[in-house]
Amino acid sequence: MAIPTRLQLQIVSADRSLVNETVDEVEIPGADGYFGVLPGHTPLLAVLGAGELWYRQG
Repeated sequence: MAIPTRLQLQIVSADRSLVNETVDEVEIPGADGYFGVLPGHTPLLAVLGAGELWYRQG
């Protein structure tokens, strides 16, 4: 099975979709600091923290 080259980022609120983009990388604020997610990343469950999320396309 080939490793994916991109990933689908979906961010939703209680009442609507905020982001639905195909991206190359995401950096997310976690409870213990920021962590990056790349295509093919091992599935994980994490406590998110306050901060800015950023993503890269291309």
